Amino acid sequence: MLRRSVLAAFCTAGLSGCLRLTGDTSPPAEQTTESRTRPGNDGSPARTEAGATATSGEADGGGLFASRSEAIEFARSFAASGVSNPVSTNGSGDPELIRHGGGWGSSYGSGPQGGIYTSSDIKFEAISDDGVAFGGDSGRSIRIRNLTLGSEITFEPTSDSPVYRVNDWDIDPETEGVPPTEIGLDVGADSEHVFISGTWTGDRDIFNTQTFCAYEVDLLEGGTRIGGTTPKVYGIQYNWGAKQTPDELYITRQPSVDEEWTAELFVGENTFEAKARQTCEHVVEDDVFRADLSAIDLDPGQYGWSVLVGTKQPIQRNKVIQLTPLNTGLILQ
Repeated sequence: MLRRSVLAAFCTAGLSGCLRLTGDTSPPAEQTTESRTRPGNDGSPARTEAGATATSGEADGGGLFASRSEAIEFARSFAASGVSNPVSTNGSGDPELIRHGGGWGSSYGSGPQGGIYTSSDIKFEAISDDGVAFGGDSGRSIRIRNLTLGSEITFEPTSDSPVYRVNDWDIDPETEGVPPTEIGLDVGADSEHVFISGTWTGDRDIFNTQTFCAYEVDLLEGGTRIGGTTPKVYGIQYNWGAKQTPDELYITRQPSVDEEWTAELFVGENTFEAKARQTCEHVVEDDVFRADLSAIDLDPGQYGWSVLVGTKQPIQRNKVIQLTPLNTGLILQ
């Protein structure tokens, strides 16, 4: 499984590339992005995954490209069936003690039939520069509430762990969309990254019933809420594939994507320093995003790429998922 901490390098050889990602937390380098492998879905049984764009098909381009119908059929094959619950971020009040933040992280990995699973980490941070006491005998726990589905789960750290002054928490559902056995913490004046184990109680399917949901995080002491975040949308277990024709790129659009959200193709190794950007069209009836490659003014060649889906602009800071292929570049003619 792969974990990403900021898109750092994308190397290509022939029609495939190698993706290597390293950490960073602030622009112009990509905010934290991390990764790992395995399956998950939008509510239906696990389908499959991929990040292919330049594969052989019946079509044009000397066998490099798919036909339009092939590209759409491939991308749509990873979309979950059934009606999705509407994603609402309605909440009350301001954050107390903690808030969503602390960078960006995600897990991603391949699965059967050439698909990819991508899951965003749930990341939140202490509002105070002094951090928040957590772990050991502090008597504190973390509760995550899925406001879209009305479910919740609570993490209780092991009593024999140290008590830390925590700046940031990182909960990684991985590509399986399951509560992790450990959560990551940035602690102390130097923000040392450590892991703390614990026990989860509640709905263990909180992350893997629907791809996009709104989550709120509460800080509990003795079981009583003493602080918490406002709602934020995260994409978890996004099952997707992509394929291109000579002039178009098609990417899976899961049904829980809001039509008001923006999807945008970034060409290059870093979304904060993209060589080109192109807004993707929501083709709802086909369960795909479509990017018009003919509108991109770059020299012919093969490029790294990502598609960001976000609730508003600037999309790099308001993304709910970042879809980056595992090993295939975008071919521009």
